[in-house]
Amino acid sequence: MDKKNRLGFKTYFGTAFLGTTSTLCSTLMTSLFMLYLTDYSGLGAVAAALGSSILVATRLFDAVNDPLQGWVMDRSKPGRFGKYKPFIMLSILLSTVGIIGLFALPTGFAKTPALAAVWIVVFYLVYDFGTSFHVPNVLYRTITLDVMERSKLMVAPRFLAMFIGVVGAMFIMIVQSVDAGIDNMHTSFGITVTVAVLIAAALSFAGIACIKERHIVTNEKNSEKVNLKDIIALITQNKALRVRVLSMLFDGFVWTFLFSAATYYVKWAYCADMTTGAVDSEKFGMMSMVSTMLSILPLLVGTLIALPLMKKVGSPNKLYRTLVFMQMLGCGALYVCQLLGLLEMSPVVYFVLVAIPAFCVGTSFVPGEAVSIECMDYEIYLNGKDKSALCNAAVIFIGKVQSAVATASIGIVLTAVGYIVDSETDTFLGSLESIPTMLDGFVLLMGLIPCICALISWLIWRGYPIDNNVRKDMQAKLDARTGEN
Repeated sequence: MDKKNRLGFKTYFGTAFLGTTSTLCSTLMTSLFMLYLTDYSGLGAVAAALGSSILVATRLFDAVNDPLQGWVMDRSKPGRFGKYKPFIMLSILLSTVGIIGLFALPTGFAKTPALAAVWIVVFYLVYDFGTSFHVPNVLYRTITLDVMERSKLMVAPRFLAMFIGVVGAMFIMIVQSVDAGIDNMHTSFGITVTVAVLIAAALSFAGIACIKERHIVTNEKNSEKVNLKDIIALITQNKALRVRVLSMLFDGFVWTFLFSAATYYVKWAYCADMTTGAVDSEKFGMMSMVSTMLSILPLLVGTLIALPLMKKVGSPNKLYRTLVFMQMLGCGALYVCQLLGLLEMSPVVYFVLVAIPAFCVGTSFVPGEAVSIECMDYEIYLNGKDKSALCNAAVIFIGKVQSAVATASIGIVLTAVGYIVDSETDTFLGSLESIPTMLDGFVLLMGLIPCICALISWLIWRGYPIDNNVRKDMQAKLDARTGEN
């Protein structure tokens, strides 16, 4: 490997920590924002409606915002700090300011819903702009052209993200500890979030300072800058990106749906008395812990084994397609065993069958990200223009859409099966005869739907145009157009 593509410790350190702010802010928004609004902001009854409206509206805003910001990044000229590094620096700053503002609503504003709404919308937009400028994959493309070196860059950030997720799960306890000396949860929330995000921002700035963009594409003299027409042409002309986006549109649902009803299934299949509808709380606590571990361990183990598997298989796309096929088999087996009555007989069977697709999804993260970055290379290889940020925006937007669809689907399924539980006694209040039907509905969501999605994705991957010969030629041509900056 030539010097320009070999990476050292400084680069690995930088990529490990540059996403600290983004990951922490995302964790806070996903897990605690609605809780803060409804319980600790002082907004009262309007909090839930206001928070829900903002979260739904932002998905519509992202449909325009993400591609537009990607277009702005691709049109920028390389400067002293590189081409994409300045945007990630801006992302760290905007995300930090936005999150601190969202979790530090002034008490006086909370008493006037109109003022509170303006405050929240303004700081949410600041945060949202910051997330759209966070483009680590685009940065990885400029650091090295070697697919294995790029894949190594994704391991440390993955582990850091999981660590931050654990911290996020303990965040309420941390806030309560701070509140022991303040006795005001509203203030304690703001202080805790501010300190945590400022520490994360310091780590992120330290990380981005260690990174050097080595392979910035320089436009040829007769080449035009990226224009608005390129946003449409990106999908129609770049077959590699088209395959990646279409496959994600389906296989991205596997993980989301696999665990969407897992807690409900474990609770009513293995911990409930079918004659009374009562739940064994101690047993349910143990079972739910095992189920939670199944959503964490696959990410850890899968990340570790992904690189050796990629070396053995020979390319990231081949490994990814193989893993998608195994996801299809695992989810299909889960659904068939439910139809045969085998799943309810033993929780061991259930956990084993869930573990198979879960580990495959966890392992597919590294090759999947490697393919996403390779699609950026392919665009430059085909058309001579660097549209990396636009490629990244297309992939990220699909993920945001899936999150919204999955959340809505869970609510629809629970309503359809008549899910009614006494909040005090944790006893099922619906007809006990409907529990088996309810369990079938849960496994339909967890097994059959992701099985079909994985099958469609596997078929789509057959059209991926980049093989090792194209990959070698593509790297040679990009090397000729890039250099140390």
